[in-house]
Amino acid sequence: MNEILKTIKTAQRVRGKVRIPGSKSITHRALLMAALSQGTSEILNPLFAQDTELTAKALGMLGVDIQWEKDKVRVQPPAEKWSQPKEPVFLGNSGTSMRLLPAVAAVGRGAVLFDGTARLRERPVGPIVDALRSLGVEVKCLGNEGFPPIEIESRGLEKGEVRVDATQSSQFLSALLIAAPCALGDLTVGWNDPVASFPYVAITLAMMEEWGIDFEWLDEHRIKIRAPQVYRSRTYTVEGDCSSASYFWAASAITGGDIETHPIRPGSVQGDCGLVSVFEQMGCRVYRNDESVRVVGPEVLRPVDMDMNRMPDMVPTLALVAAFAQGRSHIRNVAHLRVKESDRLHVVASQLGKLGVPVEELEDGLIIEGGRVRSPGEALEAHDDHRIAMSCALAGLRVEGVQILGAESVAKSFPEFWDIFDELCYGKT
Repeated sequence: MNEILKTIKTAQRVRGKVRIPGSKSITHRALLMAALSQGTSEILNPLFAQDTELTAKALGMLGVDIQWEKDKVRVQPPAEKWSQPKEPVFLGNSGTSMRLLPAVAAVGRGAVLFDGTARLRERPVGPIVDALRSLGVEVKCLGNEGFPPIEIESRGLEKGEVRVDATQSSQFLSALLIAAPCALGDLTVGWNDPVASFPYVAITLAMMEEWGIDFEWLDEHRIKIRAPQVYRSRTYTVEGDCSSASYFWAASAITGGDIETHPIRPGSVQGDCGLVSVFEQMGCRVYRNDESVRVVGPEVLRPVDMDMNRMPDMVPTLALVAAFAQGRSHIRNVAHLRVKESDRLHVVASQLGKLGVPVEELEDGLIIEGGRVRSPGEALEAHDDHRIAMSCALAGLRVEGVQILGAESVAKSFPEFWDIFDELCYGKT
């Protein structure tokens, strides 16, 4: 694919109201739970983007009938789990799909091969491989051990107890939790601290309850799920994506603007909604309504020192905002960002460097000296990473000459981003 070069124009005090698409994380989970249910489900306000489409197509290869319609998707599970795909299930560079789907596939019978892009083959899946093997599933890593492509052959998940290493990604833990109700007998799922991005596990558990699944907390690190249980088919509405909203909150923060995002629930279980509280510490005013969040930027942004382990996807956004703060900001405890769509710590540091920002790249974070942003002498590069592309766009609102190479990467999670960004910032698409 040819990379698209997007030119960003400066804008003063960006103002407006933005409708945010459905949550990517919630859409993934809703598709899986609907596929594991009995009967037809309707998912309203789903995110239709590259990653969620890859999950849907993978489920289709397993025999699930999925019909995308305007503002909803209908999901009809097969009578038996699952069909055996004749071809490898290709998951692009969707780490979420690669981490969640093998456990779901393992609740059925048969063989499935999961593969993806060259970058996805570099992203570890060892924890889910180990967990499935301990539950009687035959799993082969066809390249390097602990990395895709992986082939699973299953007769169902055995009952018992499994402990999941979720230090690199909470998705390994979510995968076993989602699959556990469909095991052959009761399953206890445990984990050790720290868990990367634990709020995503909270999303998983809250949704499981909404879809009719009972579970019991044995202690703060173990959950017992009675099995077999059946997910109840239902109509489910996906709330707006706080991760997608973050770029518009940030645009307001760095331009002294006034932006309202909707539909966003201030009390959402989405961990990334916590970024507005970080922006409050930096001097923004935040107004939380029943279905929206409004951010008003300050005249002067203050630096912050933040542990971002619970919302690591927000690090590129925060880093770009910190570049415009007056002083030193420290972003901590996010070493697992190195195995995302790109090595996000290194890529963010390198792109800030192009903007003249003094930045120190640490093993698990960044130290950013704010207030020194200048026009870059070359294009900023997305590195095929949607969150890098959208974050880098923010810099162009304040300094001249910003171009984003790889602008098409936003299609992974927010296909309409550039249209909405241009309309909001410049009054046209």
